[in-house]
Amino acid sequence: MSSSCAISSGKHLICELCHIQNTELLNSMSDIRDLLDNICSQYSFTILGKLEHQFTPQGCSLVYLLSESHISVHTFPEKNYIAMDIYTCREYPDNSVYRSLYEYLVRVFCARMESPIIIDRGALLQTEEESTPYAAYA
Repeated sequence: MSSSCAISSGKHLICELCHIQNTELLNSMSDIRDLLDNICSQYSFTILGKLEHQFTPQGCSLVYLLSESHISVHTFPEKNYIAMDIYTCREYPDNSVYRSLYEYLVRVFCARMESPIIIDRGALLQTEEESTPYAAYA
């Protein structure tokens, strides 16, 4: 018998930002860094480290290691697209914080509004007694 437990290790916001109109921002490492710093400040995320790379001829990637988990950004200027993940172990009463954060990003990048992808990480964790061995699925 297998059933999920009400165990969570946080939420993972996956942002597929496409049809971006603010194309200058796609190649501006400093502006994206400022944006991420602002998000971390606004939501009281603790930055443990930053890693970034500017690609030639265009695009950049930034990863922020947080005590709450991480934020990653990968820009694709040639496609007017950004792939961005925000994963935090912080518990909020509902998904409204993640939805408002997504809407903020859509406004900043002047992107087309889609539905954000919000994953409840750890939702599939099961107690040892309830789990089914992986071999049972083979």
